Amino acid sequence: MAKSADKPQIDKFREAARELKTDQSDAAFEAIVQKIAKAKRLTPEQIKEFVRREREAKD
Repeated sequence: MAKSADKPQIDKFREAARELKTDQSDAAFEAIVQKIAKAKRLTPEQIKEFVRREREAKD
């Protein structure tokens, strides 16, 4: 098996997903990858607000 550093990023991602048993089919997996790739980027302020809300929810 090739070293992790020798693999393209997409192969590393697919391998990690398989280890987590998150990809049930290639089509479902590709659909999720496309959804993530097209997701709106959050601003640093939005990320801070999200983290704050998550912390408050845990308390």
